[in-house]
Amino acid sequence: MASANRNKGNNLFRLKQANQSAIRKMIYLRGPVLRSSIAESLQLTLPTITTNVNSMLQNGVIFEDKEHIVATPGRFALPINIVPDSRYFIGIEITEASRKICICNYRGAVAYSGLDNTFYDKYDHAIRSAAELITASLKSGIVSPEKIYGIGVCLPGLIDSNTGKLLAHRQYEWYDKDVIADLRLHTGYHGPISIENDASARALAAQLFLREQLQNIPSFFYLYVTIGIASPFIQNDCSLSISPVGAGELGYMIMDLNMPLGPWGSTGSLNNLAGMRALKEHARQAVVDGRAPYLKKLCGNSTPHIAQIMESAKHDPAVDELIKNVVFYLGVAIANQDNLMRPHSILVDAPYFSSQKYRDIFTETIYKYSFRPTSFKFNVIFIEPDEQNGAKSAAAVAIRNDFNEYIEG
Repeated sequence: MASANRNKGNNLFRLKQANQSAIRKMIYLRGPVLRSSIAESLQLTLPTITTNVNSMLQNGVIFEDKEHIVATPGRFALPINIVPDSRYFIGIEITEASRKICICNYRGAVAYSGLDNTFYDKYDHAIRSAAELITASLKSGIVSPEKIYGIGVCLPGLIDSNTGKLLAHRQYEWYDKDVIADLRLHTGYHGPISIENDASARALAAQLFLREQLQNIPSFFYLYVTIGIASPFIQNDCSLSISPVGAGELGYMIMDLNMPLGPWGSTGSLNNLAGMRALKEHARQAVVDGRAPYLKKLCGNSTPHIAQIMESAKHDPAVDELIKNVVFYLGVAIANQDNLMRPHSILVDAPYFSSQKYRDIFTETIYKYSFRPTSFKFNVIFIEPDEQNGAKSAAAVAIRNDFNEYIEG
């Protein structure tokens, strides 16, 4: 009997936790929002809404928004909204090339940022660098540690967010790494730490921080291009759940069966035809061959940066043609993915689209190869470059994790 009572108590707490989590997500994503609207959308009773809202009001997590009073039959109603500065979160993006960190509030406003651009091909070195940045941020005094409610981590590769492990990153040759345990070991931080694949984290950040822009979009692809290429499919609802089809590792799609195997799989894969590493190698070869004189002025004999390549494309026809090919392959890949999944929008986070010319090639290619009615219009949103996108995306992972934390009244 004691065991049965204990299980009943646990089940009741889990129900209360799930209800409050759903309510807080609704307030975050739809706020300012009326209590009655929350009850209707979540199919919860008004007493349940009132109990949870009062708890969060008492703890200062939400507030009654008097600037957006709503007239209802017979009375005026006060909508509720999230208090942006009630909680802060650390976000850190970890790659071989750099570690980027920020502290941001509930709404993504950055209060602190840091960076280590040292290249580390060894996982242990990269994780120690990340730990040092986290420790420095906690000691910065910019935000009181008591107001920091968690750390979010994002990095490329196959991630198990439940265990906190990086299962595999083929190109880095990092396998079976317990990222969360390693960060705790090197920082001594005992609060919540959560982890996510970098593309999925960016898609989540779009849901949280571009909520007004995406409010009427039920689903989207988030195309993220770096060394690899990912395009997770996102159901843009208040569950904020991980994509049911995983991280959408689009880069391993085979685009040309006639090309041989290389160090990272088939050289006919999208990664090897449109990834940043591939474009840099092709651009460097154009310099060596004497086909990119302007780019040679910019980078000499070293491997060019993406910004240099994009600038040289204005002057070197050979480089311009390389980027057109890259954009074309991306468009074909998204068209293939669209034929399977049918999202309502496409968010594009890639360094190739600073020019309208390349944006047009991309969208025209999708139209050409996607099986849609000719009257259909794609909603393509190009994400503007921001050095803090990665760290803010990691912070978004921590925010999503915080929604599951129960707030007592």
